[in-house]
Amino acid sequence: MGSLAELLSISKKSKGNIYLATLSKKGSITETSPGVFHARAWGERLDENLMEILIEIAKSQSNHKARLCLHPDPDEKLQVTYLAFTKPYSDKIHKHPNRPEVVVPLYGLAFHSIFNSKGELIKKQLLDGTRTVAISTKINEWHTIELESENFVMLEIGIGPFLPNSTIYYAYNR
Repeated sequence: MGSLAELLSISKKSKGNIYLATLSKKGSITETSPGVFHARAWGERLDENLMEILIEIAKSQSNHKARLCLHPDPDEKLQVTYLAFTKPYSDKIHKHPNRPEVVVPLYGLAFHSIFNSKGELIKKQLLDGTRTVAISTKINEWHTIELESENFVMLEIGIGPFLPNSTIYYAYNR
């Protein structure tokens, strides 16, 4: 694996697909859609610059988001995903009707907010990458992430399989 400078150079040539360019030589990571990567198998070795790489990929995406799924397939019962966000990322209020979530902040600052069925704010909690304390979201609980720092990386753990109806967006969004 190259240095971060080499990876960023690759990024400019490959429109942000640094992680894929770095690991595809081993064939351990595949890009399944723009900015979304899956490990080919559980237990793949991750680059020590993972968070920086994901942030660079997120910067190159129109939705300002990148994800690396450690689970090789969306049908896996255990879903473990690194997510990187860069401003001006905007999350919509959403819920997961069939799965709880656990989020662990790894880098940067963001707010995790919970809403009632009317879309009114119930709770707002700061996620701080310097204090990697996990928070959980209940099944069917409306929630969102709002970036406080320029970049934010978190680890999300949930149950699968992940299906098209696994996420429901609130009818009115800010």
